[in-house]
Amino acid sequence: MIDDEISKIPGVVRNLRLPELAGHFQVKDEAEYAYGYTHGSIIGRFETYYFVAHSGKKPTGKEIDDIAKTIFGKSRVIRESIIEAVGQ
Repeated sequence: MIDDEISKIPGVVRNLRLPELAGHFQVKDEAEYAYGYTHGSIIGRFETYYFVAHSGKKPTGKEIDDIAKTIFGKSRVIRESIIEAVGQ
């Protein structure tokens, strides 16, 4: 699931650069926006798919900590993907 969101990074950056959307986003730093967007998407998917849909509950504090540790463990890969996409 994390890798799926990482694979979407080039599309996020392309969308930021579309002339019809650029004025609406008003993003100063594409890389930071892409990181925040990707991070938020991963958290949203964890909550939606693994907790609410499968167990009918919101994650506990410990489960949220585990999600964060998992995502931060992939931070380098996320950043590398963003740097590659922004450089294009």
